[in-house]
Amino acid sequence: MKIFAFEEITYPGLPRNLGPEMRITNRYCDPQLVVQHYREHLEELARAEDYGFDGIFVNEHHFTASNNNPDCNLTAAILIDRTKNCHIGVIGNIIALRHPLAVAEEFAMLDCLSGGRFIPGMVRGLPAEWVSYNMDPFTARKRFAEAYHIIHQALTQELVDYEGDFWNIAHASIWPRPVQNPFPPFWMPAGSLESIRFAAENRLVACQTLQPTIVLKQCFDEYRRIAAEEFGWNPGFNNFAGLRFMHLGEDHRKAVEEGVEMFSYLMLSIGRPVLNPAPLPGFNTDQSYKHRRANADDVFSSTAARHNLKSSEADQATKFKDAGLMLSGNPETVAEWLVEDAKAAGYGNLIVTFRVGNGTHKQALKSQELFAKYVMPILRNVNVEETGKVNEGFAAIPLEVRSASSNGLPFYQDSNYTLSPDVVEMVGVARNAENGRVTLAWEMQVARIAEDGNPTQIIVPGPAPEHKGCAIQLRLVTKDGAEIADDATVVLEASGPDNADKQMMFEGHYKQFAEAPDHTVAAQMRGVARNDYSIRLSISIPSTAAEPDLEHEESTFQIKCFKHLLTLSA
Repeated sequence: MKIFAFEEITYPGLPRNLGPEMRITNRYCDPQLVVQHYREHLEELARAEDYGFDGIFVNEHHFTASNNNPDCNLTAAILIDRTKNCHIGVIGNIIALRHPLAVAEEFAMLDCLSGGRFIPGMVRGLPAEWVSYNMDPFTARKRFAEAYHIIHQALTQELVDYEGDFWNIAHASIWPRPVQNPFPPFWMPAGSLESIRFAAENRLVACQTLQPTIVLKQCFDEYRRIAAEEFGWNPGFNNFAGLRFMHLGEDHRKAVEEGVEMFSYLMLSIGRPVLNPAPLPGFNTDQSYKHRRANADDVFSSTAARHNLKSSEADQATKFKDAGLMLSGNPETVAEWLVEDAKAAGYGNLIVTFRVGNGTHKQALKSQELFAKYVMPILRNVNVEETGKVNEGFAAIPLEVRSASSNGLPFYQDSNYTLSPDVVEMVGVARNAENGRVTLAWEMQVARIAEDGNPTQIIVPGPAPEHKGCAIQLRLVTKDGAEIADDATVVLEASGPDNADKQMMFEGHYKQFAEAPDHTVAAQMRGVARNDYSIRLSISIPSTAAEPDLEHEESTFQIKCFKHLLTLSA
């Protein structure tokens, strides 16, 4: 099992007479206390590397005393500078509320700063955050999915073009490129049914917290079922992570009492905006709301019991533990529970939090020390991933551009492929006569697997502000060597199997080529021909006109484009 450290950075100075119904504003914030608090948390997290943790995660939240870390990327950069070997991850950026390209650039920068130790992560955010940002909650899932796909493409492809409901991207190429190749899977919380499906479809690491073992098992089992039955792959232990809040002490009873106080304070600090029993309309579907709400009553009843002092510390600690909220006790008790939790739920990544609520710096350091000394060695042999099965088949595989031709018109200085009559993609020449017209075409097919065993795709760049587009050179003559009529229709198109996803890159007349310098014009639209796609350059003329001879030595074409190869073995 891999083990990571994590902290919420909860503000520690709230009055204890505040009830859970209160809206906690920044009137209660003492900036000088926050200054000291940041220093302590950073020391605690950085020390995890000295104890042999695999990595450190940080998160972000907004408008709440429960988490004073509104920029997890900034915190990650600080921790990168304070560590040398362990991974640094974010879980994560609220990507639907930011511009995706900005997130992608920061992720790439963090990966370079760390020398390839960065773990990307993302969250949808809390309802209160969407309310305060004045964002439409009914768009939350679509914005989240759209943002992820843009970020993923920006980190794994040379160029990004994207047309969506919320963002339109034109020819973006982010700098710097990340060090890791392939780029690692994103991590994300997956508690709702929609999030579980999204994570399984995109082969992400699904995380769960603040839930009992049985709920983690149900969520992870559903992920496994969807991945296998709908998307044809089998997740391993490392596709799942459990996050557990805990407090360890040498004196079991004292540790239990302290743990109850810490977690009760954490619940208090969240305040009314988050612990509102009424769901935010549109943020979750009814089905997912019921799914997530099934265990929520335990949170409210346990917190209420703590405020009303109707339960003993031991009873309260048992409730917190059984609900998956807070684990307190001596190292032996904590280790036993975590082993059972991990085996039953089936996760191979454990994220642990030692500074909970109003816990002190001294308590966190001692808890971390006891965990590393007595608990971590026991957990290392739990749910060890089978060789070769870690994140099996992860889809985020960077595109490696390989030069295949240096001939033809250098319309793009960085273009690396030229389609012509003698390329390997050429299938042959086709002729069709109907409705008083004759259509002749060069037909090409993008191979599913290239000669080196990698999938390919061919991209014909479209117009952009800084250039006119892809260069298309075309010259056609008849059998007698004469040029064809100016009014012949010329079409360059691509389509998938069964003529699906048809893309028109150029449609015009031969006159445009005949009058252009070197018979070369620009493509009108961008096109992407993926595995098994067809590319067709056709010429249509009246049946009474002289036909072009496509096999004549002077009849030729060149299309400047990119040929991308997916390096599956990278």
